[in-house]
Amino acid sequence: ATDSDGEVYEVPDDPKLDAKIKRKERKKAKSLARSKANGKPVSNRGRRIGGQLKKLKRKQKRRRENAAHQHSRKLADTAHTVVMEDLNTKDMTRSAKGTVAEPGKNVKQKAGLNRGILKSNWGRTERMLDYKAGQVLKVPPAYTSQTCAACGHVDKANRRTQAHFHCTACGHTANADRNAAQNILARGLALCPTARGTGAAARREALGPCPLPVAIDKSTSPTREQGMPSRPRGSPPWYTGI
Repeated sequence: ATDSDGEVYEVPDDPKLDAKIKRKERKKAKSLARSKANGKPVSNRGRRIGGQLKKLKRKQKRRRENAAHQHSRKLADTAHTVVMEDLNTKDMTRSAKGTVAEPGKNVKQKAGLNRGILKSNWGRTERMLDYKAGQVLKVPPAYTSQTCAACGHVDKANRRTQAHFHCTACGHTANADRNAAQNILARGLALCPTARGTGAAARREALGPCPLPVAIDKSTSPTREQGMPSRPRGSPPWYTGI
């Protein structure tokens, strides 16, 4: 994930751990296939492989949870309010295998996408922000990656590659993920009265009514005249988008 200031939040890779998990998964699948073909229970070796696989996956889960804790804490310390896309990661990562009567389509591609989404820690980070951040706003995700954050022009061709954004109307260029995060931030400010808000401070109603939409970065803060109470010097800015 990338926030509106260009900060990138990634789960550190562990190729050795990932490779071990894949090897154990293949061995477990072979053991189950042999047991099924012979009509016999899973062997002791097969059960041992299954136990080793569970242990490796628990280690992988702990690494991802640790990264989510670090990322959510950094975001919560960066801004009082975090604006995110309203994504249902549970539905997005649902298996595409289907059934015997109605088998799924593009199962391998969907499985790869699911692994990428789970690895990115969207869901975990969102849940942790809900109790760490002052307020979390959810906005519709449609066209955030195709909209120019500088002029508002929407065009599929704006996103030249996965990483590069170049507006076909005004010529604005940027990192594609940061451009999308800036659009998410703008939507959070524009839709503030209707956006779905959560978070510790939101539950306590500590922030009061939403402020007027203002553009904010780390070096500036809104003033009382702009519609938001002033904040103490040195404290985090009010908003960030991710």
